[in-house]
Amino acid sequence: MNRTQKALLAATVALAPIFTVASGTAGAHEPGDCTWAQTTLPLPAGHSQAYVSAAASSGWFAGSSSFGGAIRWHDGVAEDLGRAFGQQTELTDINSTGTAVGMTYANSREDDAVVYRNGQFTALPIPPGRRTARALAVNDAGDVVGTALGLGDTFDLTIWPAASPGTVLTINPDPTVYGYVSPVEIDEQGRILIRASSSETDFFVRYPDGTMTKLALGADYVTSFRNGRIAGEKYDNDHLVTAEWDLTGTIVRRLGVWATETVVDSGTRMAGIHRTADNGYALGVWESGVLTHNLVTSPVGGFGRPLITDDGVIATVGPALATFHHSCSA
Repeated sequence: MNRTQKALLAATVALAPIFTVASGTAGAHEPGDCTWAQTTLPLPAGHSQAYVSAAASSGWFAGSSSFGGAIRWHDGVAEDLGRAFGQQTELTDINSTGTAVGMTYANSREDDAVVYRNGQFTALPIPPGRRTARALAVNDAGDVVGTALGLGDTFDLTIWPAASPGTVLTINPDPTVYGYVSPVEIDEQGRILIRASSSETDFFVRYPDGTMTKLALGADYVTSFRNGRIAGEKYDNDHLVTAEWDLTGTIVRRLGVWATETVVDSGTRMAGIHRTADNGYALGVWESGVLTHNLVTSPVGGFGRPLITDDGVIATVGPALATFHHSCSA
């Protein structure tokens, strides 16, 4: 599943004509001659453009349409979900059972946090004392996390636990310090990586029992969290490097090249955007920190933030609708 800040749909431009699909290996060769095959998601009937914003195992994708409605794909079939309650709707995440979450807009402003399951949209409850809410991520258990806007224009982490339908929780490690608290992601174990901002940015892990641990990551930009793996960027000897941390905040590895918008799966795989030897850009894939494939290259970039699933699928946020599926020969 794609978890994180997923509000970048409209900012991704359609530069697909200058992309080059590069299915060969780069760097170390994977065992068993493994490759990535490209496929393209279809447009729903009557649509000229669509945007992908999330992906999950078992062939699920979610996004939005050019008409301001929601779209869901499963096993290559597009489903137009329309507008929740007649309002513009943006989906931000989906899980491996097809449950999708997101938000609606009223008068160009965020309005309701919504979930799509059992064939219909449902508005999630807004916490008391808050004006609006947005749902940003959902795990396979159905736990939903997002943010809620307070009366003083502050944002708190918001949780809609699957085990307690109708319940909503707001979390702020220290309301006297942090004015903006949001989830990076929630993993399948129910742990939430929290970004808490004031004059500086701090990160916490919240466990399912409600306890929280502050992590000394030494980073302002953390992009992914899955199965205890944390990916992001930090300054190291006056240079930005891409790093992976564990739940104690210890660096597990640094990539040999600086990559941005990195995402991790539950195993050993990472994807991100990096510069190539000819000064272009590539969507790269790493196994245990070793670059194995460049899936897409471009002299100017323009492809969106990658999405990754635990069953070997990578896509990008935006209108390209290209997906890459991993397979290995015997």
